[in-house]
Amino acid sequence: MFPSLWLLPPPGALSQALQTLISTTLPRRIPGPVPDFQPHITVSSGLPLQSAADFLSLLSSIQLPERLPTILFKRVRYGAAFWTKITLEINKSDSLKDLAVVCRTAVVPGVDEAQAREWVEKYTTPAESGQQGFIPHLSLVYWDEDVHKEEFHAVRLGVHSDVNDAGVKCEDGWKGPDVDGAPVGDMAGWKGGKLVVVDTTKPVEAWKTSILAEREL
Repeated sequence: MFPSLWLLPPPGALSQALQTLISTTLPRRIPGPVPDFQPHITVSSGLPLQSAADFLSLLSSIQLPERLPTILFKRVRYGAAFWTKITLEINKSDSLKDLAVVCRTAVVPGVDEAQAREWVEKYTTPAESGQQGFIPHLSLVYWDEDVHKEEFHAVRLGVHSDVNDAGVKCEDGWKGPDVDGAPVGDMAGWKGGKLVVVDTTKPVEAWKTSILAEREL
């Protein structure tokens, strides 16, 4: 594991609802312990470990795109990997891809803009490894079990119900450049947010207090 670059939602009702789902509501659905963590979208992983001051300088040096990234939830998704077991899949907006390209070029050694763009444009799903391409998602549950098993059918139904009850909205059907023009309701996503470098070499439970640097968009 290496430090990671995350995009956090702005403070407000959505952020609070997501944190409650992750910390309180959904763990009650899961048979067995699951770790607590902060709601986030991983923009890039594999950052070389540096000092907090170096990471702050690195974030400050990134030439950010002019437009803020549009985050629009697509659907609840169940993956195969521990890190993507239950997620909110994110529509792959052009503005989010542009942010991922400039960030990956800046923070991952040896990656140029063309390589970053190729990585970002690959079509992958939350069930696949982030090393294969950019997988925009917001994890809700980290879990070891195979959530697709029939014995966990009630878990899947309960998760959908809990997400709906929390007021979180999913907007499927938007593609490519249309995503940036889609209306983003208060509980369907957000624009902008905060970039943070997190020391994900530490245990998951310590991530909330392991932010090394941050930059508002």
